[in-house]
Amino acid sequence: MKSLINFKSALVVRSNTKFRKIKLLMCGSLFLFSFMTIGYRTISLAGITKPNPANISFKTIKSDLNKNLTRGNIYDRNKELLATTISTSSLNINPQEVLNKKNTIEKLLEIFPQLDEVALKTKLDSKKQFVNILREISPKEHVLLLNEGIEGLKIRVKHKRIYPNNNLAAHILGSTDVDGSGIAGIEKSLDSQLKNGKNIKISIHSGIQHITEKILFEQINKFEAEGGAGIVMNSKNGEVYAITSLPDYNVNNYSKVSDELLFNKATKGIYELGSTLKLITAAIALDSGLVEENEVFDVSRPLRVSSRTIRDFHPLNYAINIPEVIVHSSNIGSAKIAEKFGSATQLKYLRKLGFMDKMDLQIPEVGIPQVLMDRKLLSTMTISYGHGIAITPMHLASSTATLVNNGIKVNPTLFVSKTREKNTRVFSKNTSNKIKSIMRLVVKSKYGTAKKAEAKGYLVGGKTGTAEKLSKTGGYLKKQNIVAFTSAFPINNPQFIITVMIDNPKGQKFSYGYRTAGWVVAPVVKRLVTRIAPILNIKPQNENSLNFSQNLIQYEIRGKEKGANL
Repeated sequence: MKSLINFKSALVVRSNTKFRKIKLLMCGSLFLFSFMTIGYRTISLAGITKPNPANISFKTIKSDLNKNLTRGNIYDRNKELLATTISTSSLNINPQEVLNKKNTIEKLLEIFPQLDEVALKTKLDSKKQFVNILREISPKEHVLLLNEGIEGLKIRVKHKRIYPNNNLAAHILGSTDVDGSGIAGIEKSLDSQLKNGKNIKISIHSGIQHITEKILFEQINKFEAEGGAGIVMNSKNGEVYAITSLPDYNVNNYSKVSDELLFNKATKGIYELGSTLKLITAAIALDSGLVEENEVFDVSRPLRVSSRTIRDFHPLNYAINIPEVIVHSSNIGSAKIAEKFGSATQLKYLRKLGFMDKMDLQIPEVGIPQVLMDRKLLSTMTISYGHGIAITPMHLASSTATLVNNGIKVNPTLFVSKTREKNTRVFSKNTSNKIKSIMRLVVKSKYGTAKKAEAKGYLVGGKTGTAEKLSKTGGYLKKQNIVAFTSAFPINNPQFIITVMIDNPKGQKFSYGYRTAGWVVAPVVKRLVTRIAPILNIKPQNENSLNFSQNLIQYEIRGKEKGANL
């Protein structure tokens, strides 16, 4: 029995000893695992390379460049970039935090050799806590600054609106202020959309805009003029391919530009555009039914109305019909036509054309026409040939498009049209066809005032206008002119309108002293048509083709010599 007890006791002791060994082994293993883990972690951390400040800086800059860039881009009709936003860093310093000014100046001059040492020292001696050193620094310069470890530096990231094409379409694009809000042009009118990151595509064609600016600029210089405006517009849907106002400016320097240069002559400036308005007078006469189509008007003597005498620049000594009134650009004939249909009819059509209202365009810089509405006979007569009515070149382009678009109102737009507007008829299709035929004769006929606009194969039609310039204090400047030409091509099936105005050209030796629209503006249209027609895929035509003759009426125009005995 005692032996059995001893055996059991031995088993218990042996069992306890084995249990303690297992327990020790487990504890040892756990300790070893923990030690290895900690050791591995320590070794891993010790093996990590210290971050390069340049890499951190690059990431910071990259992050800054992509942060808060919410303002959308502006593109032309072909997705060419016109306006975008970039981020820039400005270099500032707190002079109170600079420990060694001499050392700081040396480091800054090493990175920015363009800085002036004396001016830099003055800034570091300032009692202010924030001093600007450079408005813009490059990412590379930012990295160099971080590597130098200069104390007191403050790098501020800001967003900057840029215009890659500088002057191109300056008056249309407008600009933004220091806070990134639109203050002019498309930037202002579509500010909320752009701020929300929406990209905007406008109807402007960068290539055609450039060509228009270049050709108009050259002609303004050639005639020593004060400026001008040019518009190229689709005659069917009103999409504007080019709007030029000269002189212009670099949009990137908007804040430094004078108010005179900022003024948009094409859409905001109102001018008496002279005889170009005779097209409207002829259309009213033909459309209203108040004037017989074959009726003639005696223009052989000056017309006295109240205190005013109406004269023609090239007098004729016989009675002429409506097409001849336009081709010869007779003020007397136009006045007598207007007398026939009267003030009420005239004002009704002018209102339909939008000549009483501000143009509904997608920029804020639009002018309000001024029209004499006293309904006096003299006012009715002078308005008929463009005096007593001041409109913008864009109003003239719109009315020209309406005239040649089968009489359907054309509203200019800076957007690429996706849907057609509701048709508003101003003139009948028959009236439109007659006006197109007359416009062609103004260019084609040897008696026309716009022969210099003839671009072979492209069938240009239009109307010139030369008027005395309005004085800012009232009245007219007798020795200064506004000259204009509004046109369409190809006139048998008009696709585009070109309207050009030049302010105060001077007579030149090569122009025999003339400074009229026929000499100054008509050649601009010829050059423009020749340059842009291939871009617009408009092919030359034969004027003797069946297609041409079926679409236009062949009016006979008499010259001075033919009417001598009439």
